[in-house]
Amino acid sequence: MTDNISVVCHKQNYAYTVFYCHATQTTRAYIVPLEGTDGSKAKAVAVCHTDTSAWNPKHLAFQVLKVKPGDCPICHFLPEDHIVWVPNKNAAE
Repeated sequence: MTDNISVVCHKQNYAYTVFYCHATQTTRAYIVPLEGTDGSKAKAVAVCHTDTSAWNPKHLAFQVLKVKPGDCPICHFLPEDHIVWVPNKNAAE
């Protein structure tokens, strides 16, 4: 993988485990620390789509955020059954 490509795999609804995987250069992944009101802690993965200019203008994200394709990054948490591979920035070359 090059420095800016990540691979995302989305679990599909089948009787057995099937993932749909694709590479992207326009998505950034983040580990987000979360803390509940009771003090419980967890980590979640969030992704931001940095180039939405080619997305369908009727996509739900644009309606909810009241923006247009290409206006701004669209970010969301990843479901627990999805996988993201990103380059190791600390790996020796």
